[in-house]
Amino acid sequence: MKAFFDLLPVICFFITYKVAGSYTSELSAYVPVPADLIAIVLATAVIIVASLLQMSVILLKGEKPSKMAIFSTLLVVLFGGMTIALQKPEFIQWKPTLLYWLFAAILLYGRFKGKGYIKKVFAGLEMPENIWNNLEKACLVFLVAIGFVNLFVAYSFSMDIWVDFKLFGLLGLTFIFTIGIGFYVAKYAREAQNIDHQN
Repeated sequence: MKAFFDLLPVICFFITYKVAGSYTSELSAYVPVPADLIAIVLATAVIIVASLLQMSVILLKGEKPSKMAIFSTLLVVLFGGMTIALQKPEFIQWKPTLLYWLFAAILLYGRFKGKGYIKKVFAGLEMPENIWNNLEKACLVFLVAIGFVNLFVAYSFSMDIWVDFKLFGLLGLTFIFTIGIGFYVAKYAREAQNIDHQN
């Protein structure tokens, strides 16, 4: 249920784009933008509202929003607002890339400062230092790479394909990477526990 809640703004974006794209001629009388931009402008407006509502629900429940949720909402509002105001879809298309690269920059900063942010993500796990380093490098490479992949799809294919990729492609790639990381962490975490028990 939480996963669905986290994805709700993106799902709303996807549905709005598809529905609005099917009724472009009818909506053109009410939406003051070129016909070919109606779907993406409306979808962007919806994801801004959905993201703000999502953040409001989290705060009203007395929960602390994750840094990813905060940064994502800020980027959606900023770049989504520019997409609507300037009628430039490129801004909202850059949002996923900037979010991934922002977290890559945070990891890189922590790496240089010796803070080990990746250990906080997997708090409670004991693993050899070289494994933590490998895990951090893998996350950095993935975050940077998926940012470039998003831009490649955005600039190489149609808006329809990018919208599909935003929901299914980015989610699928992140899911596969997360599963792989899970197996990697589980393997070395077990080995570390076995060593501790033997000692």
